[in-house]
Amino acid sequence: MSLNKSPNIIKYCVITSTAAIVLIAVSLIPISRKAAYWNRCLDKTVGWINEKEKDLKGWNKEAKESIAVAVCNGAVYEPKFKKINN
Repeated sequence: MSLNKSPNIIKYCVITSTAAIVLIAVSLIPISRKAAYWNRCLDKTVGWINEKEKDLKGWNKEAKESIAVAVCNGAVYEPKFKKINN
């Protein structure tokens, strides 16, 4: 390898690594927004459980957070009743 090509290789490496870092940072922004939204959901759901649900007063903190995680993950749905024909 000649000495003239060394600066070009270094410049290429700096440019490609900088571009890679920028792409990684840009792709992480939506993930961080989703995490912030999910954390807000968890906090608000646990707060709602503590304030509104009298039947869950005996539950410990871990149990309340567990049901809040299920709600924020979308695992708890509104029940749909089926009509039974006799």
